[in-house]
Amino acid sequence: MRPLLVTAFLLCLMPHPAGAVQIVAGSQEDKVFQQITAEADGDAKLQRLAEFEKQFPRSRVLSHVYLMAIELYRQKNDTDRVVEYAEKVLKLDERNVTAMMVLSRNYAMQRKNLDRAIELAQKAVEEIGKMRASPVPATYTVSQWKDYLDTTEASARNILSYTTGVRGK
Repeated sequence: MRPLLVTAFLLCLMPHPAGAVQIVAGSQEDKVFQQITAEADGDAKLQRLAEFEKQFPRSRVLSHVYLMAIELYRQKNDTDRVVEYAEKVLKLDERNVTAMMVLSRNYAMQRKNLDRAIELAQKAVEEIGKMRASPVPATYTVSQWKDYLDTTEASARNILSYTTGVRGK
């Protein structure tokens, strides 16, 4: 169980292939986003994240803001908030593999929504397969992209196995 925890944690910190999403440098949105990333205190960062969501509800980086919130709530062991924000990510980006894996794992750990947990883990594995067939993002070398996909797929398969095992009990 511990390797699964660490793997899911690391995935939230990894750069995301869709990382080409940008905001206008110097804009108010950028300034607020920079304040969030510079904030070291977890509770203060969560407050800034909530303010960002209210101030910029249509931001193109909102899914990344939600992923930051997921990690902070994970550190606080607040699984209900982890699930809430992972669901928000999927509403904005239905192909977000990290959110799928976080939800699958957390639903399995809570022993609820197990059919959805399995479906999300399977979908994550499928999405990674599609990502393998797409061009390498400009922010990655071929080797980095392959390593990212290999690691992410292994994690997704581990979560799928875990989730399937939980449902079988």
